Amino acid sequence: MMRLEWLNLQSIRQRIFGRSGRAERSYVDYRDRISVGTWLLLFGIGLSLLIDLPTVTLNFRVFRSPLNIALGDAIFAALLLAVLAAAVTESVVSLHPAMIYRRRRNTWVFWALPMALAIITPLILLQAESRTQQVIGLGVAGALFLTAFHFLYATVEPGRSGYRRGRLILDALTYGSALLLFLFVYQTRTRSVLSGSLTAFTALLLAVELLRTTTDRVSLTLVYSLVIGLILGQATWALNYWKLLPDLTGGLLLLLIFYLLTGVAQQGLQGRLSRRVLVEFAFFTLVALFLIAIGPGFRLSVQF
Repeated sequence: MMRLEWLNLQSIRQRIFGRSGRAERSYVDYRDRISVGTWLLLFGIGLSLLIDLPTVTLNFRVFRSPLNIALGDAIFAALLLAVLAAAVTESVVSLHPAMIYRRRRNTWVFWALPMALAIITPLILLQAESRTQQVIGLGVAGALFLTAFHFLYATVEPGRSGYRRGRLILDALTYGSALLLFLFVYQTRTRSVLSGSLTAFTALLLAVELLRTTTDRVSLTLVYSLVIGLILGQATWALNYWKLLPDLTGGLLLLLIFYLLTGVAQQGLQGRLSRRVLVEFAFFTLVALFLIAIGPGFRLSVQF
């Protein structure tokens, strides 16, 4: 009788704590967290469109010249939503078996794309001309967040089923987000300090997403992404002085620079950067510049 009770206690203990003696995580479907996180982000974006926060003006001097920067509610909302997007991504990615059993670190590299989407979305929706357009934009944003979270989870462990498809979709989503960002920044024509900083920070996040699967050395990914972000910020600053350049042309030029920098960085991190690769990138650049030059936007700038 005593032995039977002892066996029952052991069976209950193993069910609760597992064979290793440590408490096991209860099963949680990552799709539930994706759904809840997406609804939280959409709720936050909707609030940012309805609530007006006070504008904060920063006054300081740069090279002995006074400089005033007005930070409106859109910037504050974008930053808060970016933090929320990072938290949602962490909660989703942490459920992957590769994270639970292998105890992988540096999960922050998965935050980049959702944070960039959370920054870009409210800024673009504030430019909508009607509530109907904003509601449609919220629906599109929800679909993009669902797609990003799902395929970020699918690309946690390289070599698994669906990894290549997920990587391809994430790349397309990243470049599409970059184009929307560059078009928005160049269309608004805000102060170069603000627009350049916004472009640099968001381009840094998007570069991290593109480079995170290229190498296991996270520090190198961060360094390359910082360089890409700084170059894009400086390019935005320079293009802001070209007043006759149309919005579409400026956005496409920034996208071309971003594509070239991330492409060269990927080849360099993989140890495949050679003269032939550089020639291919140079040829692509010439073709892309020619197509931009013959586009309607560029001809319009020449006329005026």
